[in-house]
Amino acid sequence: MSERPYSVLLVDDEVRTLELIGQVLERQGFQVALAETARSAMALLRKQTFDAVVTDVVFDGNEEGGEVLRATRKLQPSAVVVLMTGYPVIEGAVSAIKLGALDYLQKPVDPVVLAAMVHRALRERAMDSENLGFDELVDILSGMVAHTIERIDPYTAGHGARTRRYCRLVAEYLGVDVPTREKLELAAIAHDYGKIYLDDLGFLTKNGPLTDAEYAEVKRHPALGAKKLGSHGRLREVCQWVAEHHEKWNGSGYPNGLAGEQISLPGRILGVVEVFDSLATKRSYKKAWPLEQVLEFFREQREKAFDPAVLDPFVGLLEEHGFDWLQQPERDRRARAAERAASRN
Repeated sequence: MSERPYSVLLVDDEVRTLELIGQVLERQGFQVALAETARSAMALLRKQTFDAVVTDVVFDGNEEGGEVLRATRKLQPSAVVVLMTGYPVIEGAVSAIKLGALDYLQKPVDPVVLAAMVHRALRERAMDSENLGFDELVDILSGMVAHTIERIDPYTAGHGARTRRYCRLVAEYLGVDVPTREKLELAAIAHDYGKIYLDDLGFLTKNGPLTDAEYAEVKRHPALGAKKLGSHGRLREVCQWVAEHHEKWNGSGYPNGLAGEQISLPGRILGVVEVFDSLATKRSYKKAWPLEQVLEFFREQREKAFDPAVLDPFVGLLEEHGFDWLQQPERDRRARAAERAASRN
C-alpha cells in the first residue's frame, strides 16, 4: 500500500500562476488545493489538514500573505510554509523565516524549484524523528544552512562544509571517538545558523567595520543557533558546541565568557577551525587573508583565544594544506553561483 501524497495549499491571486504551479505540483506527486484570496485560504485551513502551505505575500496591493502565515502557524503548526515574494532578498528572507516560514522564493517562481523546495521542507520536518541516521541529519542541516544564511550572503557558500571537513581532520588527529566526531561535524555545518534570527542582517554585506551596536547584535548568534536547533533530542551536544564556537581559551569570548576546559573539546576545535575559514574567506568588508598572515595570527593568539593542544595540530595541517585551503572559499562561491544560475534556466 502506497503512502498518501503530501497535501499542499497553494495561495495566489494571479489565477494563471496559481493554475500553472498547481499543475506542476500535482505532477510532482502532491495533492493540491487552490485559493485565490487570503480569506478563502484561511477558510480551507479551518476545514482541511495540509502538510505544506505555499502563499504569495501581496494580494491586490495588500500584504495579506502574512495573515495566511499566521493563521497556518495557529491552526496547523506542523505544516511547513513557503512564501512567494517580490520583496528584496534580505527583507524577504528575514520576514519569512522570523514569522515562521521555512523559506521563501522570489517571483517569478519556477514551479519545479518550488516543488523541490517543498519536498525538502517536508523532509526537514522529519528531523523530529529519533530514527534518523548521521547522513540524513547532515543532508537536512546542510539544506537548512544553504537556504538561509548562504542565500543572504553568497560569500559564505560552503563555509559550513569546509568547517566540517577541517573539524573532522583535527578531531581524528586528537583521537576523538567516532560518535562525538559525527556530532562535531553536525555542529560545524550548522554553527552560524543563528545569524538568520538576528534583528538586523545588514552587517553581513556591509562595506566597512561593524559599529559597537552591530557587533553586540552579532554576538547573539551562537546562543540563537543553539536555541533554534535545540528541538531534536539527538542534537543536545551539537547545540552546546554551536553555542561555544566563539568562546576563547582565556575567557574573553562570548556568549558566556567560558575559559579553558570549561569549553568542551569539540567546542574548542570548532572555534579554531571556524576562525580560519572566516579569515580565508573574502567578504564584502575584507579580502581573504594570505597564509602567512593567518599563521602569524594563530601564533599570536596561542594560549589566548585558542587551546594550544587544539591549535598546534591545526597549524601543522595549515602548513601542509594551507595554500589549497585558502583557494577553496572562492571555488565554492563560484560553484554555488553556477548552480543557482542553472536552476533558473
